[in-house]
Amino acid sequence: MSNVQSSLNDLVHCAMAALLSAALTLPSLPLSASYAQDQPPPAPAEDPSASPTADPKAPSQPPAEAQPVELPTAVIEVIATPEPTEPPITLPRSNDPRVHFVQVGETLHSLAAQSGFSVGDLAQRNRLTSPYLLLAGQQIRLPAPPSNNIRLYRASAGDTLTSIAAQYGVSPYALRRVNDLPCSVCLVFGQTLRVPQAGAASNLPEPFERIEVAPIVPRQGEVVAVRVAARAPLQQITGMLADQPIRFAQKDGEYIALSGVAALQEPGIYPIVIRAITQDGLASVAQGRLQVGAGRFGYETLNLSAKLTPLLEPQVNQEERAELDAILSNFSGTQWWQGPLQWPIQSKIVSYYGTRRNFNRGMLNTFHSGIDLSARIGTPVKAAAPGRVAAAQTFPIRGNVIILDHGRGVFTVYCHLSKFEVEVNQIVNAGDVIGYTGNTGRSLGPHLHFELAVGGVTVNPLAWLERELP
Repeated sequence: MSNVQSSLNDLVHCAMAALLSAALTLPSLPLSASYAQDQPPPAPAEDPSASPTADPKAPSQPPAEAQPVELPTAVIEVIATPEPTEPPITLPRSNDPRVHFVQVGETLHSLAAQSGFSVGDLAQRNRLTSPYLLLAGQQIRLPAPPSNNIRLYRASAGDTLTSIAAQYGVSPYALRRVNDLPCSVCLVFGQTLRVPQAGAASNLPEPFERIEVAPIVPRQGEVVAVRVAARAPLQQITGMLADQPIRFAQKDGEYIALSGVAALQEPGIYPIVIRAITQDGLASVAQGRLQVGAGRFGYETLNLSAKLTPLLEPQVNQEERAELDAILSNFSGTQWWQGPLQWPIQSKIVSYYGTRRNFNRGMLNTFHSGIDLSARIGTPVKAAAPGRVAAAQTFPIRGNVIILDHGRGVFTVYCHLSKFEVEVNQIVNAGDVIGYTGNTGRSLGPHLHFELAVGGVTVNPLAWLERELP
């Protein structure tokens, strides 16, 4: 019996040894780098662009004592995450006339006057801990449907429904019906009454009739459209969103401003201020607060060769950013574009807007200010929309660049080109060939880096390749 047991033990030991030997001889598998998508980038800086495509012909240089140690050429651990699929946040709608969504310029006091109930009533009904800090798009439930022809009256000693009706030129029956009074003598001292009258068309200060902001909760990298309707012609209208100026152009009887939300704008609540002066000299200010939401972006790790390493210096990036900002902050009231933007080349996206980027193990941390489209050198690049050539020049990082001004603060930028086909101040149409793709600047391979700037801020161009800017 002991011999049988000993034989079984020997067989078990042999089997385990064979399994261990097989495991040790298996080829090693590369580890997935998808973990980096969930890692926040350290301390983002400004927005230089680079292609994630390696240049196999780039000459390698042996490390020297006075030179930085060269890292492996063009290694990318993570390509950008897929383009976000969440729908844009839009203003909700309700069929209930007692539900009101706050506009820029509205306050709880103006809503109380319009609905005929006190500020305290509205604050308590909506559980507002800070009734003086309303957000654009915030839902407020009113005790009664609002009216543009209602004013607020507080009953005094000796008042009757008849005397109040006579004072304002309305019928006692109308007062009773509007205030849902059970009888004609059911008045209480200090009671708030809603009195119908021919009043203002809105509860915004003169001359504002309507102010709309869309999307109501813009995300990082999106475009904000501010529409203003006025009851009198304006000689001037300006605005500020956070610390960014917003500039208006007249279109279809309204004043419309477009402003971009930067990819690195901190999510939170920001002030929005709109100032207007009528042709008669009446000055007015409407103020509100706007919530900015977080975008969803990928993460890339890129390693540049020693030849391109000097282009990672912060001063080089800051100087180029300042020169670009001086061009992109210009404003013309003329709108050149019609319909959605056109693709500058028909190709595959290899890097998305907003992607957080880490260069050379933390030497530079930034974000991608546009989209990268793969292309061979010499591919014709076409204008995305009609416009004027604002710049055709060489930058250290973006290489040979063409910038088109499409009016109303909208610009498109075409980078890393090999050749220009246009000159500054030339007028182009959508689809015109303006240059050819290349590999100039801080580029790791031939491609087109394409940017859209609105109000001096680079934004995600993909949405506007499918629909028209407001």
